[in-house]
Amino acid sequence: MTANPRIESLLRPKSIAIVGASQAANRLAGQVIPMLEKGGYRGAIYPVNPRYETIGNHKCFPSLSAIPGRVDHCIVAVAKERVLDVLRECRDRNVGSAAIFSSGYAETGAEGASAQQELLDAAGGMVFIGPNCMGMVNLVDKVVAAPAPVFDKSEGHGDVALLSQSGGLAYATVAFFAAQQHIDFTYVVNTGNSAGIDFADLIDAMNRDAATKVIFVVAESEGVVGEVIGAVRRYGLVKPIVLLKLGRGATGARMALSHTGSLAGDYRLARDCAEQHGIVCCEDVDEALGAVELLRRGFGPRNASGVAAISISGGNITLFADHADAEGVGFAELAPETQARLGEVLPSFISVRNPIDITALGYEQPDLHTRVFDVLITDPAVHTLIPIITTATDYTPVCSQLAALKARSDAPLITLWTGGSFETRSREILREAEIPVFRSAGVLARTLAAIGRAKPAGAAPSTAAQAVPELPAVEGSLSESQSLAFLEAAGVSVPPWATCGQDDLEAACESVGYPVVIKTDSTETHISDSGAVILGIENPEDLKRARGRIAPLGDRLLVARFLPGTELIVSTFAHPSFGMVMMAGSGGRMAELLRDVAFALLPASRETLKAMLERTLAGAALARGFRGAAGVDAAVEFLERLSRLAVAGDGAVAQIELNPVTVGNHGAVAVDASVTPATKKREVRQS
Repeated sequence: MTANPRIESLLRPKSIAIVGASQAANRLAGQVIPMLEKGGYRGAIYPVNPRYETIGNHKCFPSLSAIPGRVDHCIVAVAKERVLDVLRECRDRNVGSAAIFSSGYAETGAEGASAQQELLDAAGGMVFIGPNCMGMVNLVDKVVAAPAPVFDKSEGHGDVALLSQSGGLAYATVAFFAAQQHIDFTYVVNTGNSAGIDFADLIDAMNRDAATKVIFVVAESEGVVGEVIGAVRRYGLVKPIVLLKLGRGATGARMALSHTGSLAGDYRLARDCAEQHGIVCCEDVDEALGAVELLRRGFGPRNASGVAAISISGGNITLFADHADAEGVGFAELAPETQARLGEVLPSFISVRNPIDITALGYEQPDLHTRVFDVLITDPAVHTLIPIITTATDYTPVCSQLAALKARSDAPLITLWTGGSFETRSREILREAEIPVFRSAGVLARTLAAIGRAKPAGAAPSTAAQAVPELPAVEGSLSESQSLAFLEAAGVSVPPWATCGQDDLEAACESVGYPVVIKTDSTETHISDSGAVILGIENPEDLKRARGRIAPLGDRLLVARFLPGTELIVSTFAHPSFGMVMMAGSGGRMAELLRDVAFALLPASRETLKAMLERTLAGAALARGFRGAAGVDAAVEFLERLSRLAVAGDGAVAQIELNPVTVGNHGAVAVDASVTPATKKREVRQS
């Protein structure tokens, strides 16, 4: 199944040792062997604990070294102070992989992180999940190597792989609610702190697994998100991936400086970079399981637009439409011929505009649902059909009609069931017909929107070598004039500019060309807050009148052509988990208050950069020509040039921040710039 034999020993072990095994059923270490037995494990089980002769029907060994046969996988369930010795023994015995249940490592702080690094050293290259994990489950091969009672009654396997850093969320919440929705798993791997495993290897293994259709990732760290994205960049989006990122607060991109640092909140950055690669990002378990269900049934980004909905309840239609509109889920605009055919099916008192309220007539004539859908499905603008059903004593007639429609046409049906029925057969009819069922209008709208956002980007441009201008040797950021000179030499558009002292200011203004901006030539950002920027000096007379305001700026002045327009903030920076990232959005003095930015992982195609910009209000204004805004093509060209520079300068440039970049009839130019050289070569764990 896997290309990596070390991952094979983790997922499909032929023998398992449990170090710290216990006879106590209330301890995690005492639950593993019963779970293996109930799950039907056919390999060798070796309990290890010097206090026992036997555990259950198994001989108990005093140590790993006393086990006579090969050990493929070792579950380590001992006190923290004993873990290093166990890992060293694993290495000596050539054990294939391990799961470390013990906690007290990086999740506790700096001291724990140091102890976690010692685990890596002791493992000597052996793959392990944990520490602070609860093991793994392989239902394809009947290996339930985790204290997870939710799998007590598992029969067979499903088609979804769950890879989760959180054990409690995976084995309690997700697994329980998935079972309620008849979503079954192939594998559940709880990686805990993920110290000894790369998610790219797990993704590769799931890509190769014939039984797995969808991969569901629960990530707590940016590093794991980076590994998942890295897997897609390396292997392609072989199978749909759903990502639930925990810890979405603005802990900040610590590597970024000034404006960028306050805007690059962890989740927004992670979400944008993941969605750029076709990964579906959800914000709660119900949405994530909804996305898993739709993806395993063949739904994709196309189904988040062109929606057609019908119901006997105008209120339920309106509620769904409210949520759909808020999430950007688009209803299909029906063709005139479609509306004409609907007029033949429906009485004149029913509107044929989508979404369609078929009124209580749908109670009296259950087949009206499918007669309407038979028309709608022929309209090329319709990509998804949503019957909204409510409450009835018996819904089997309607559900049977929907199942028949699915069988004869393979219609893209999603049932929104906002009530219930007083029999259970109708629910079974929908399940047997493989028609997804949602119980909440909001959850369905958010799930469709999440799938719709996850559109794999076009091919990234060539990363052929590009010359990077020599950077001045400075501590911290370059002065603004040094930053402008660097950008200009690299082919990034800047306004005409010059540096001068107070005595030669007039000549500098003449050489640059009026109107001008005069500012202190500083390494600091936010200098306008302290009055160090004077805008709109139109001519020599204005300059004379402004002399009193200019004098306090000092004798290191920067003069630049004043080029007003739509203001953007644009930044590139080296992220420790994702690599080189670009941020763009609404700029100017209000940038940090508006927080209207989007992100893209570099290198990125022109299509990706354009989509990133247009997700923001400033970018949308440029694209639509709102109130005279112009220059979207120039703005995208600017982003392309800057992205090429950022990729070429990777390792030499830590960050480029431009706020604002003005866009207008003059094109797109960086009128304020801050470039920060890297202090050392960046190290990023990615493909």
